[in-house]
Amino acid sequence: MARKPRLILSQGDTSPLGYVEESRRRATPDEVEHQVRAGNTALAFQPVLCAKDRNKVLYYEGLIRVFDRRERVIPAHDFIHWATNRETARLIDLQSLTKTIAELRRVPGLHLSVNTSARSIGYAPWTNQLHSALRKWPDLAKRMTIEISEPSMMQLPEIASRFINDVSQRGVRFSLDDFGSDTSSLAMLRDIAFDSVKLDGGFVRGVAQNQKNQSVVLGVSAMALHFGMNVIAEHVETNEDLQWLQQSGIVAVQGYLFGIPTLKPAWRQAHG
Repeated sequence: MARKPRLILSQGDTSPLGYVEESRRRATPDEVEHQVRAGNTALAFQPVLCAKDRNKVLYYEGLIRVFDRRERVIPAHDFIHWATNRETARLIDLQSLTKTIAELRRVPGLHLSVNTSARSIGYAPWTNQLHSALRKWPDLAKRMTIEISEPSMMQLPEIASRFINDVSQRGVRFSLDDFGSDTSSLAMLRDIAFDSVKLDGGFVRGVAQNQKNQSVVLGVSAMALHFGMNVIAEHVETNEDLQWLQQSGIVAVQGYLFGIPTLKPAWRQAHG
C-alpha cells in the first residue's frame, strides 16, 4: 500500500489546531471531487421575496450543497476557487440542474432558480439535460429561472447570449447574478436579454448608511428598468437596509433577514 505523503506544517505553525485546519484544507479538493462524483449533494432553498410584501414569495433559489463523508456540508469557499475551471464545477452545475428539474416535477406550482456558470452552458451533459427536460415537460419552463454569474458571463458572453436567446423563447427566465462584481459589465445590460439583475451583495450590505453604494444601486436600478429588467437585491440582512431598498423602488429582495437556505422547505413537509 502506498504511504500517504506526510503533511508539512506552515512555518511557525506548530499548534495541533493549526495542523488539523491545514490538513482539512488540503484534503478538501480530493474529498469534494469524490463526493461530487458520488452524488453526495443536495439543494438548499432560500426565498426571493417581493420587496414591499415580505409575505409574498416570488420564487426560491436552489443552492447546491456538497457533503463530506460524515454528511457535513463542505463550505463552498473551501473549493470554489480551484473547482471553477475543472470538470468538478460542471458536475456540480449538472447535479444542481437535475435536482431542480426533479423538484419542479414533484411540486406543481413551485418556481425555482438554478445557478450555473457560463462554462456549463457549453458542457454537453448539462445542456442535454436541460433540453431533454424541456421537451418532455415543457410546462417546467415557465417555473424555472437560470441564474448565470456575471464573472462567468464576462468570459463567454457570445456563447451565453446565444443560449439565452434560444432558451428564453421556450419560457425560461434568466437572471444575471452578482451584478457589479466586474467593472466591465455594463454592456451586458444593453446587449443581453436578461429578465432580472441580482445586485452583488457588496453593494447591498449596509446600503442604508453608505451613500456611494446607494448611488450604485440607484444607477443600476434605473438602467435595468430602462432595459425591461427587474432588480433583485441579495444579501439583505437588516430592516434598515430593507426599508431603504423599498423606498428606492427595488422589486425583490433575498437574504438572511428573511431566512437562511434550508434543506427542508415547507413544501417538502406538505408533499411528503
